[in-house]
Amino acid sequence: MITEDNLEAAPNPFPGITFTWEFPRFSAHPTLNGMDNVVYNVEYILSATDGEGHGTQYFGNVGLGEPDQEGFKRFNLITQSVVQEWVESALGEEQLTDLKQNLVDQIELQKTPTSIQLNKPW
Repeated sequence: MITEDNLEAAPNPFPGITFTWEFPRFSAHPTLNGMDNVVYNVEYILSATDGEGHGTQYFGNVGLGEPDQEGFKRFNLITQSVVQEWVESALGEEQLTDLKQNLVDQIELQKTPTSIQLNKPW
């Protein structure tokens, strides 16, 4: 896992691209095995920008496994970084890399389009 302590040690496979996570909505069981508000699905938006005015977003959702009593975090105590860890873990490294690569490819198409729309000349 990448932490602030080892962040510099991890190479950035997408230099010049900034990724930002948003988590607009959660699906939760009101109660489950003695735990309250157990999140089982997270809606997310992953945005990518290049700092030059190009950007794109991906909207998705991911299911989470059932928590155990020891690892359970109360809903009112979760943070964005905790949810990001959940989502990245649920997606898996390969799917997350593919998703980010897709966003980078979309930005590249914005910079150098392979097709454009033209209006009629009259």
